[in-house]
Amino acid sequence: MKNIIITGASNGIGRVIAKNLRKKYHIINIDIVENKMDKVDFYKCDLSDKGQLLRTIEKIKTNIDSLYALVNNAAIFSSKILEKQTIEEWENIINTNLTAPYILSKEFSNFLKESQGHIINISSTRAIMSEVGTEAYSASKGGISSLTHALAISLSPDVKVNSITPGWINTNEDYLPTKDDNFQHPSGRVGTPDDVVDVVKFLLRNKGFITGSDFVVDGGMTKKMIYV
Repeated sequence: MKNIIITGASNGIGRVIAKNLRKKYHIINIDIVENKMDKVDFYKCDLSDKGQLLRTIEKIKTNIDSLYALVNNAAIFSSKILEKQTIEEWENIINTNLTAPYILSKEFSNFLKESQGHIINISSTRAIMSEVGTEAYSASKGGISSLTHALAISLSPDVKVNSITPGWINTNEDYLPTKDDNFQHPSGRVGTPDDVVDVVKFLLRNKGFITGSDFVVDGGMTKKMIYV
């Protein structure tokens, strides 16, 4: 089985990606909290801690001899008015959401070159639009989008590097989107993690001509003009 690393696969979108890929691939989950899944190896790591992340990477390298794909999914979200945000919160979000994907991509680049593999970065529509109080998260996702095309050039032609930009993806099984929630999407519904999984599977089948690209998965929301 080919090896795929997914960060933040214990919950949310990452967990659904792992569940859908584990029959075909050997999945390695790097996360701070464990949420056990059959056929998924877990490495506990605080992705905001550079030293801890580098040690975790070395552990993984001793246990695998190849890597087919790296899915940089893990992210911290925060919403707090600007005046109450702290520098420590900013650094924690940037380190987790942006610096960790950079380190992982750099440290596993030789493995991925050898396998002619893939890096898939999970961005967000908040890279191009915002709500009040999301400076760090939005900045980190804008950085991920830019990091994607930079890595695509640096690792060409061996590694295909692309990003997925989800909009509203409902990861709360207890929440039922309202009629208004669905109506604001041109697709007629709020997204589900499976919508992201579809694009991940497509990119893993990419034979090499798709790289440096971003795939927006938002039900058309960023294209809909709304007047209040």
